[in-house]
Amino acid sequence: MTNAKQVAAIIVHHGDLQRTVRAVLSHWKLGVFSQIIVVANDLRPRPAELGDNHCVWLIPARNVGFGSACQLGATTFQADVYAFFNAHITIDRASTDRCIAAFTTEDVGIVSPYIYYPRSANAAVNWEYTHCTRTYSRFLRLPIQVPCNNDQVDAKIVDKLLDNDWATGGAVFCRREIIRDVGWVGSYFLSFEDVDISIRAKNSGWRVVVAASAIAFHTGESTRTSTITAYYAMRNLVWLTRKHHVRRVQALLTLYLLLRLCRIAIADMSKRRRPPHARPAMRGILDGWLLWPDSNEALPGEPLWSGER
Repeated sequence: MTNAKQVAAIIVHHGDLQRTVRAVLSHWKLGVFSQIIVVANDLRPRPAELGDNHCVWLIPARNVGFGSACQLGATTFQADVYAFFNAHITIDRASTDRCIAAFTTEDVGIVSPYIYYPRSANAAVNWEYTHCTRTYSRFLRLPIQVPCNNDQVDAKIVDKLLDNDWATGGAVFCRREIIRDVGWVGSYFLSFEDVDISIRAKNSGWRVVVAASAIAFHTGESTRTSTITAYYAMRNLVWLTRKHHVRRVQALLTLYLLLRLCRIAIADMSKRRRPPHARPAMRGILDGWLLWPDSNEALPGEPLWSGER
């Protein structure tokens, strides 16, 4: 593929309709996407502000989770490149073009921009963690982000592709063949789908890269409650490790998560967190070992931890 003639954008919606409306209109105004597809995981109808000219609005039979929503959206439109966004992301035309242009390199399968996330009130710290290499920790193989050195940061001023081990699902571009031959897995439901598709793409011979001069911006908001995050972070990390790593790593990870659970419980008490995070985290570790999906779809009854219990 020398030129991407068709580029589709898929936005996974859940929660605030106006946030998704703003995201759709922002991407639509770029004039890049042949089609914008919204998958409404909360089963809500299309808002009046969005017409057929703005997007296709898909309502699945149930909340299918992030990965299945991405795959569903992509399979409804034939494109050369698919861009996947959550509704908190904005990106400009220049950065979008740079990500798409990366696919002129034949072995590039997945491309992502850097993402600015306002994680603290200190803008300098936020920018430091914007320019990161996405890789894995040495022993536990945990997905981590390591701030880039000065040479890598300087690369952002040129159209350079930086190889990474995984791409973040907040804003990720995939070649058509990735969707056709690798595909998103929906069984995780929430979290680590992006790491999983990156691992399988690299195992199939594709490169996963960051377009060094491209950047997207995250609002810093989240549709997840703290207890949902505590549950799925634990469960899905166990699943990811069971799926892709040897038993020694699985054992070390379980020990690490149990130690981490102790720290969470101590923090619950010291900070008087309500609801506490330890209970969903413990349930996540248990379900990571007691449950195992027998397909690429979300388990029946998902989300298995949904409230502030």
